[in-house]
Amino acid sequence: LNDGLSHASNPAFWIIAIAVVAAVEIRESVEENYSVKLNPADVGFDPFNLLGGKTEEERHYMEEAELFNGRLGMLAITGFAIQEWFLNSAVVDQIPIFFKPLNVAMEQLM
Repeated sequence: LNDGLSHASNPAFWIIAIAVVAAVEIRESVEENYSVKLNPADVGFDPFNLLGGKTEEERHYMEEAELFNGRLGMLAITGFAIQEWFLNSAVVDQIPIFFKPLNVAMEQLM
């Protein structure tokens, strides 16, 4: 975002970074020895005990919703980056009503 990634000092950085990640993924896939949890929604963090007393089906539904919303957020920020690149200006300048306090936005709409 905001042209930060294009200032890598050397293009070899991106080649090395992608090669390292690919090597780890390929090694784990070939050996079928996954070092990460198979359930990405279970990180053991539930301070409000939202999953307490839920059935397995309800728990699965909430975990799926959490993953879906996280992925939707990643797509949204990717869309912002593409929009900034394509239009060559910041998103906050293109749609400023979304980046103002609610009372200021409501005053401008009225």
